[in-house]
Amino acid sequence: MKKAILAGSACMTLACLSLAACGEAADDAAATDEATPAAEASAPAAEQEDALVPGTEYHATALLDCSFDGTAVEGGCSAGVVRNWGAPGAALVEVTKPDGMKRAIFYDGTTPTGADSAEADGSAGWDFTVTRDGDMVTIDFGPEHYVIPDALITGG
Repeated sequence: MKKAILAGSACMTLACLSLAACGEAADDAAATDEATPAAEASAPAAEQEDALVPGTEYHATALLDCSFDGTAVEGGCSAGVVRNWGAPGAALVEVTKPDGMKRAIFYDGTTPTGADSAEADGSAGWDFTVTRDGDMVTIDFGPEHYVIPDALITGG
């Protein structure tokens, strides 16, 4: 339960997760009256499994800046990320568009590599371009425009 709470909060840094792990170990030790070895209480966050946002298949969710046909979506587009999707370091970002349809954007590390497309909606022939400004990536896929922070992909 504590992993799910941590995943839904802004506490995703190594130091914060290590402190949370110490607190969890202290709670467990108090409940069982047994001491937890220091090595277990301060295990590195990298060894912990990337928790899911409760009720989803995503490791994190966010509202992204997005636009379609040059028109910005008020309030942004909701998105979720599945980390280590298919391979270590790969990620899948699913963006829910205003019409309720989803666009999948594929990543290798923090580099977007493509998006799903279909002949039916005309997206099969669209260009996929990426520009970077610091830790923000702007993706233009045909008339669709998405701005995705690296932190969504990396969990940082």
